[in-house]
Amino acid sequence: MSGQNNNSGDSRKLAVLDIVYAIFVHVLFATLILVGGLVINAMIHEWRFGGIHPGLAIVCGLFGLSLVLIGLGFYYLAYVGAPRFLSRLGRNREKYRDRPWLVNRQWRARRVIHSTKFTAAFMWFWCLLWWSVLSFFWSVNRDLILAELRGSWEQAISVSIPIVAGVIGLVVAVSLTWQRYRFGDAVLIIETLPGYLGERFCGKVQARVKSRLNEPVGVTLTCGSLTSHENTKTDGRSETVWVTDELWSQSHDLHPTQTIFDKNIVTLPIDIKLPVDFPESGHILDDPQIVWRLTVNPESVLDRSVQSEFEVPIFYRKNEA
Repeated sequence: MSGQNNNSGDSRKLAVLDIVYAIFVHVLFATLILVGGLVINAMIHEWRFGGIHPGLAIVCGLFGLSLVLIGLGFYYLAYVGAPRFLSRLGRNREKYRDRPWLVNRQWRARRVIHSTKFTAAFMWFWCLLWWSVLSFFWSVNRDLILAELRGSWEQAISVSIPIVAGVIGLVVAVSLTWQRYRFGDAVLIIETLPGYLGERFCGKVQARVKSRLNEPVGVTLTCGSLTSHENTKTDGRSETVWVTDELWSQSHDLHPTQTIFDKNIVTLPIDIKLPVDFPESGHILDDPQIVWRLTVNPESVLDRSVQSEFEVPIFYRKNEA
């Protein structure tokens, strides 16, 4: 009986902590919206009456706008984006119950795209926010920052770290953008839709390159189980951790002579023997979710535009009546 009481007490404590945490998150993002709005309002007021330099006004405006976008983005994703996304997933799952591989829009089109556009967009947003914050602090504490930079090595290094981080982020954003502009996206064209367990999965990967491949390219097909686990932190609050367990994997190298090069496009043939007694591709709402992933990894850094990952449809062949 005492054990049950302890468990009940722990459950109540965890429930209270979850409520407190939820309130804290909502207050935090609401505060971001409020502070961002106040900063924008103050900037407009000072600019209208000529009390602020135009450059400083732009910096303050960007800083306030970033805070507002972050706050509003949280509420949009939590109460509009996520419910719509989950509802659409459920409808499509029921619609294609007999042919589950058609749930995935890219699988239906037989074209799976490995794209870095979201990563590049996030890096640019991060740079905008980071440099807006740095510019804001520079505008209000310029003399103090200059004094710290002219001080001891320890002071100069501590002040320079945020600037160096911003420069690194900007370099990464520019590099990702240039990579996309120069080479575009790698594409997997599926020929066996789906790949059936015990048979073969066939297709081809196409990517833009500067010249013909000179080094082998590694091709790996992996079956993994993506499972969520509830861990309890030291403060008693629980968190969800996603763990991927590898169930099966097969790798081989493609020699450059096995690839096709034409008009700066390289085509890599994909032909992999599939195992028999392994689970088929799962749905994103499953827990655990079974994911079959095709990875292309060139040995030469000069061929990095070929490096890509694709989720592929692997299922059982159903007996047709």
